[in-house]
Amino acid sequence: MVWLVLLILMLMIFFGMPIGFALMITAAIAMLLSGIDLIMAPIQMFSGVNKVVLLAIPLFIFMGELMGATSISDRIINLARALVGWMRGGLAHVNVVTSMFMAEMSGSAVADAAVMSKIFVPSMEKQGYPRSFAAAVTATSATLGIIIPPSIPMVLYGVTTNTSIKDLFVAGIIPGLILGGAFMITSYIFARKEGHPVDAQFELPRLGRAFKAALVPLLIPVLVVGGLIGGFVTPTEAATLGVVAALIYGWPIRRDLDFRRVYGLASATVRQTSVVMMIIAGSAVLGQYLANEQIPQKIASGLGGLTDSFFLRMLLINIFLLLLGMFLHASAAIIVVVPMLLPLSREMGIDPVHFGVIVCLNLGIGQQTPPVASVLLTVCSATGLKIEQVMGYCKWFILAMFVTLMIVSFTPLTALALL
Repeated sequence: MVWLVLLILMLMIFFGMPIGFALMITAAIAMLLSGIDLIMAPIQMFSGVNKVVLLAIPLFIFMGELMGATSISDRIINLARALVGWMRGGLAHVNVVTSMFMAEMSGSAVADAAVMSKIFVPSMEKQGYPRSFAAAVTATSATLGIIIPPSIPMVLYGVTTNTSIKDLFVAGIIPGLILGGAFMITSYIFARKEGHPVDAQFELPRLGRAFKAALVPLLIPVLVVGGLIGGFVTPTEAATLGVVAALIYGWPIRRDLDFRRVYGLASATVRQTSVVMMIIAGSAVLGQYLANEQIPQKIASGLGGLTDSFFLRMLLINIFLLLLGMFLHASAAIIVVVPMLLPLSREMGIDPVHFGVIVCLNLGIGQQTPPVASVLLTVCSATGLKIEQVMGYCKWFILAMFVTLMIVSFTPLTALALL
């Protein structure tokens, strides 16, 4: 019956039903088939979202919206240009470095992709880059938003597994830098092969001016993440601090914001949050059903029984997560599936923080791979390109992501060195 329930879920998602509703309907069907009173469904849904730490999600989204609506993005791009624009294929590297900076501000890969695709794809096309290459760089580099702190998927993982969100944020720093470096290496290979231009010559005075202009915007996420890492604030308080700092900087200081603009950004935040919360609520009900059927223990036992080799077990876990990421939204995958794999990871001696980074990297790859491919579809929608046009380049960046995943999976220090 479990396989029937999961098949129903996949079919509903495949035919375009919103994931939150698909999870709720699947859970209701599972409860009916199991003879469980449906009155338990709303109770489970409420308990699934009734956690104070989940307030960090809308607050981080709102912080990203506020910072994206100001001149901050222009200042960050100018700093990235001064830093790496002198390299062959300069604007592609600027794209990646900008995404690394912007990842500190939003925590959402889809949000970063929506903003960056409007800025970088036209600019890169004007400099002679193929439009599909520009879209591929933009889509894949946006994935840094769920690895580099603050990361909304890491918040969900922490809530689901009772793992320190502070430790997860710290653990994402080195893997995020490795992934950004892998994207830049891939971009450089294409730059040499296709003759992509240099964006601008390196000038130290220009770098100094750009850094000075971007200093305050960069200090806001440093303040937020630093306060959390230092133990001065909780994740929710850190996100609140970021919202207040972004409001003060964007409204009275820079005057990029006014009441109408802030109201519009708050409305957009509510819409994005409602999608995530519906997924969390639906996942909570379905997750409870799977837990009652002891599916986590059965999956852990099944995967563990296939081999005693740590290497092969880790490979199987990654393959399972990669396949799952192709069909499920990251939020749903974390809440429903992570409890299934956690017993096996503990049996293998994998640190829960390290495992959280592995999960986020896998789901980041899932954001680029059809049929769901949420980030890739966002960029394709913004640029008017078809997925098959972008995948010609995107597949090589996905390969870079997979190499990074293997490095992080089999080298725990990449995630745990800073703890």
